[in-house]
Amino acid sequence: MNDVEYDRTIKKLGSLRERLRRLEEDDYVTASYKGYSSDGLTLNEILEAIQSVNKSIELAENKLADEPKQY
Repeated sequence: MNDVEYDRTIKKLGSLRERLRRLEEDDYVTASYKGYSSDGLTLNEILEAIQSVNKSIELAENKLADEPKQY
């Protein structure tokens, strides 16, 4: 993995973690009370999105673990 790919993966991982945080802390809570999030997603759609983002995070973490940056 070259420096550009490594940096891109790190940035993507940060974005994914932030997306997961928003889904879990904001959208999930809102949908639990109202039946939908501020983006109009239902609780089931939010749960599916959480699973999808978790899978993407896992893939990015595995990519970084499999090919650590060489110094």
